[in-house]
Amino acid sequence: MQYGRSPALLLRWLRVLPRGCGVLAGALGWAVLAGCATAEGPEPRGAAAVRQEIAGKIAGIRDAILAKSAEGIVRPGTDDWSFTGPDGVKFDRKGFVARTEALFARVVAIESLTTDVDRIAFASPTAAEVEITQTMVRSERAADTGAVTRLWLRYRERHAWVRTPTGWRVRTVEFVGTPERRVLAAGEKP
Repeated sequence: MQYGRSPALLLRWLRVLPRGCGVLAGALGWAVLAGCATAEGPEPRGAAAVRQEIAGKIAGIRDAILAKSAEGIVRPGTDDWSFTGPDGVKFDRKGFVARTEALFARVVAIESLTTDVDRIAFASPTAAEVEITQTMVRSERAADTGAVTRLWLRYRERHAWVRTPTGWRVRTVEFVGTPERRVLAAGEKP
């Protein structure tokens, strides 16, 4: 049992205290509750399997990026899936697919892509916050000049995942901070 996370538990605890101690104990209890309001919620049953399911779907998203499949990227998303880029512009599924297909049309090659799942935290048994870091080396053609540039990129994303009748699905994806981007010379190691 987790004490200090439920107002009902706090009230039950206050009833057993001697008179006069309630105000002090109540203040302390509410302070504990306030501190726990930002803590992670209870994990779902089979949390290890849920983490594995989410990590597996993230690996599938990575595979979709390598295959340059915008539809594959959004496949594990909910119907109301959305993406917010580093500039704060938000896209729904259809807008993201159109934007990403245009980008993939300019990508000449993806040399490497690593995806690290940095954190999976449960806000409740049906909601998870996931943070990932992706590092990529790719060559892309400039839209205006056609010149090919080899790039090293690193970016962080925060995902909101939810449990649905068809399993865990990602509802929102948003960039965390500003992506790192560096031009690489031919043959230069990242």
